[in-house]
Amino acid sequence: MTEEDHAVVDRCIAEVVKRFRSSPNVFLTEDDVRVHLCGKLLSHFDTEERTRDGDRSISLHTETRWYGDGTLKLRSDIVLIDVGTLDVLRHSQMPSKGYGFNFPKGIIEIKFRRPNGKSDRMWISDIEQDIQKLEGLQPVFRDAGSPVQTSFWVLALDKKRQYASQSEQAAPSNGW
Repeated sequence: MTEEDHAVVDRCIAEVVKRFRSSPNVFLTEDDVRVHLCGKLLSHFDTEERTRDGDRSISLHTETRWYGDGTLKLRSDIVLIDVGTLDVLRHSQMPSKGYGFNFPKGIIEIKFRRPNGKSDRMWISDIEQDIQKLEGLQPVFRDAGSPVQTSFWVLALDKKRQYASQSEQAAPSNGW
């Protein structure tokens, strides 16, 4: 991933976080977060490029499944791939997915907690699991000979805490 690509992802995530802080009810679901972030990312990652097998695609994809120990057991919310390594025409060799690529340039995991969502302990545990999953992918890519350094992000938006902090800020200083 280039420094420019990395900076674009950082900026797009910051814009989504800023919007969440100013208008949390724009986001009702995790899918809303994904849609808003992808909308921003598409301004930079929407250029069609030639795939390894001669078709065309873009770098940005969602809900991408990963092979782990020979099974499709890992899923990433948003993946930025090197389109030059993407195969989309050899479906018979990849029947479960219909596509294949070597290594991602970037992976973004999204977490979203609703006002009535999980306990703090479970919420933090879910975020930690995503971080561990991403940390576990680093040596897998390195050991498999990845020519690119994959960048990782976890975007966690918490409406339960957002509302709590808004309520605390709205309380008058007389202890109302």
